[in-house]
Amino acid sequence: MRIFRALKSRLSEFHHDDEGSVVVEGILITSFLTWWYVASFQYFDAYRQKNTNLKAAYTIADMLSRETGPTSDDPDAAEVNQTYVNGLNQMFDYLSNAREPTWIRVSSVYFDENDDKYHVDWSSTSGSGHPIMTTAAIQNYKNSIPVLPRGGSVILVETFMDYEPMFAIGLDEQTFSTFITTAPRFASCLPWQTYGCGIDANGNWTNPDIPDLPDPEPDGT
Repeated sequence: MRIFRALKSRLSEFHHDDEGSVVVEGILITSFLTWWYVASFQYFDAYRQKNTNLKAAYTIADMLSRETGPTSDDPDAAEVNQTYVNGLNQMFDYLSNAREPTWIRVSSVYFDENDDKYHVDWSSTSGSGHPIMTTAAIQNYKNSIPVLPRGGSVILVETFMDYEPMFAIGLDEQTFSTFITTAPRFASCLPWQTYGCGIDANGNWTNPDIPDLPDPEPDGT
């Protein structure tokens, strides 16, 4: 019993003791505030970069939605080809102020009522070594694609940005990615330079499902 009384007495004294060391408390508080400031800066930078990445991706998607490819009315319109896609990646880097490697993937997708599934009309990536979107792979994203009318298509823009935290505070290295669908504004679909695309008078797609595209240009980045 004496042991418990002594322990209780010591705890009571410790509880009511208001003495302290300014130096020790200052070190503890300074360490905590420094960690809090660094952590706040790191998480703010990560969210800022992710938000900037999303805005840049929407800008690229909006550009693509306005393209029609050369037509009889506008023979000088830009052609969407590998050089164009590589240029979009450069613009994405500029708009997002990317500090780490990035790449983008652009695909034209349509819905075939005959087999009740989405098809990839064409797909291209910036640089080299990155997988294109295929008809088989697009089925995994069908819940993220809007319902399309007969003969309708969408432009799928995906961006990928590596992010490396500046401070080791529990935030791991990761890749910021976006998945954006947008409808062509002035055409039924977005044509690729080599293959084109389109529908006939009956609403049937004249361009077959293309599983692959030529390799990116050697100087593409």
